Amino acid sequence: MTTPPEPRPLTASLPAHARRSRWTRPARPRDTFPPYRLADPDLVGRAEATTRKLRRIYHVAHANAWDGREVLASLVDRHGGIHVPEDRRDALARVCSVLLWGELAAWSISADIATKLDDCDAKMAASSQVFDDARHFYVLRDYLWQAGLDVPPLGGFSRQLLVDLLETDNLLHKLVGMQLLVENTAIVLFRMLARARIEPVLSDLLPYYERDEARHVGLGVLALPGILRELSRRDAAALWLFQLRINLMMLAGGLTLRDAFETLGIDQAEMQRLGFRMQRQVYDDMREALGGSAADGTRGLLRVGRAGQERLNAFLFPRAPAEALPRWHLPALRAVIRAARAGDRYLRRRAPTA
Repeated sequence: MTTPPEPRPLTASLPAHARRSRWTRPARPRDTFPPYRLADPDLVGRAEATTRKLRRIYHVAHANAWDGREVLASLVDRHGGIHVPEDRRDALARVCSVLLWGELAAWSISADIATKLDDCDAKMAASSQVFDDARHFYVLRDYLWQAGLDVPPLGGFSRQLLVDLLETDNLLHKLVGMQLLVENTAIVLFRMLARARIEPVLSDLLPYYERDEARHVGLGVLALPGILRELSRRDAAALWLFQLRINLMMLAGGLTLRDAFETLGIDQAEMQRLGFRMQRQVYDDMREALGGSAADGTRGLLRVGRAGQERLNAFLFPRAPAEALPRWHLPALRAVIRAARAGDRYLRRRAPTA
């Protein structure tokens, strides 16, 4: 008995270099629209088994969509209004500034990703994210308005990171940066803010965000392994360097918010550990998507081993008393924090004011 061939994605018949180019150097709509293959039932049928999970993200998003206005209003009514402690207002506004403008950027980035993806089911999954991020933005903005919090300008590193993702024409960089790095960080922030119980309405609101963001990471987990496996050395190196840049900006931006997180009672060391654990799980899921560890679905992705993660945490967030640390530790840490703040101020001065 002959074993039927495995279903292949719509682009599987293309040479490997052509498949890579669709991600790293996507063509303009003038050369590609309309993609008539999306209406070919034979091609779509062959792709069905490999993309049904991506399509499921779209349908789950619609089934679980929540009415932002209704949810916020009901939470405000349940808790008798929004009451942010006076001594935490400025710190909460600084952290929420990152979240608010991050959601606005994610709204635009997911729309761009949906436009450029040529797989129909991946396009559907990305389109559902557009609606999620639009809802996240306007609900958080309404919350901040009702709380009477003045949202400060975005930090220099945070703004530069989002601008880089908005402006890159490389679909692979955009998808990795958004789905695997920014969305993963957003989940960690939402979870830690909710746990901190800074303000009851916010703590009950953020789990809605977290559930949505988990689906957004799922788009990257399902859509990326196939193309990552086929990356050339040059493209894999370029992707690695792009992630290094994004991660360094995230790290520097986090250092500028140390005092805000401390005021809010959020342990940045635990936040880092949670982020690393979630990243490892994402990579495991991506390898599993191609059949397990033997199939490299994470080629070109930046990895930091557990030992390296712990050393980084121990340097940035030392637990031992000052007298138990090496003499160089605290001066070096203070120098890194000063450099991060100086870089943030420099980038903020270059940013538009309106």
